[in-house]
Amino acid sequence: MGNLPIEPVRSLPPTLVAELVTSPSVERLLSRFLDEAPGRLESFAAGVYVHDHATGRPAAAEVRGLGNYYVHSYERHGRDRDPVVQHALRDRRVCDSDSLMPREEWLKLPIVHDVFTPHAMARVLCAPIVVGAEVVGTLNLARRDGQPEFTEEDRTAAHVAATVLGIAVSAVRERASNERERVQLAEALDRCGTPVVLTDLGRARRRLNGPAVALLDRLGEVRPEVERLFDCDDEGVVATWIADGGRWAGLQLTVTSQRLPDQPDVIVSVITARDETSRAIAPTRLALLTPREIEIATRALTGRRDGEIAADLFISPHTVKHHFKSIYAKLGVHTRAELLDRLLF
Repeated sequence: MGNLPIEPVRSLPPTLVAELVTSPSVERLLSRFLDEAPGRLESFAAGVYVHDHATGRPAAAEVRGLGNYYVHSYERHGRDRDPVVQHALRDRRVCDSDSLMPREEWLKLPIVHDVFTPHAMARVLCAPIVVGAEVVGTLNLARRDGQPEFTEEDRTAAHVAATVLGIAVSAVRERASNERERVQLAEALDRCGTPVVLTDLGRARRRLNGPAVALLDRLGEVRPEVERLFDCDDEGVVATWIADGGRWAGLQLTVTSQRLPDQPDVIVSVITARDETSRAIAPTRLALLTPREIEIATRALTGRRDGEIAADLFISPHTVKHHFKSIYAKLGVHTRAELLDRLLF
């Protein structure tokens, strides 16, 4: 297989291959492939099944030329009894009814009588979609009575199409996996409570996590002074910004920046803030509170309101109120004034 030339009309055009490989989803990939594949592969019906990693059963499927009743009937009564599919999966090579067994023997099979014949499927072919060592799905073709038998050229064309599908499915899954990882990392950064800034020099872009957005938004007119600290000409640098009077008097920001070893155009900056005017919570009170409650109580000592504390910590005002309720109960107070006195002594 693979040594026979394929007629140009039967091959997949480069523009279609490019569309398949760059498809936004597996569902779109299957739909676009089947827009052209049945005609090019000279089959009145075609289906592509992409398997679930864990179960090996179809997780995504698209069928053209046959109705929904056939699709459900095949899944319920046919797939596990289909010798063409089973041989293709076992041998990891294209299999069809014409080459698998004599015609008379094929027509006696229950699946042919119960599933294929009622839907005018006289001949079927299955090409496994293989990625690495894993069969990730199948390409299935069907011909009616009166259409020619599947030939070696047909099997080669189906093999080439299944190979393209394997490359495309792998590319789509890899992009989806990368996007999930990106979203997870972004959410983790937003929830970590520490302001973090990613500077991509190659793309001239900055990505700020939630706490960094909240911090820089509060700085207002002095924000540009702090943003200049994110530049990092060396492999690593620590820079400090101290407010020069005004509303931010006593505020000190330390920015620790590091270029990523494998991506030197990307700089990771971590910001720590210190308020020299803030008062410290008494050690005996610290032992009673959780780390999050300590963060909230410390900000309460600086006079910050619930909304401001919520913005500082990138949480909702409702969550802040919930934490204050817990803090009040632990320290035996009922008002903000009582809380501040209890925290210090």
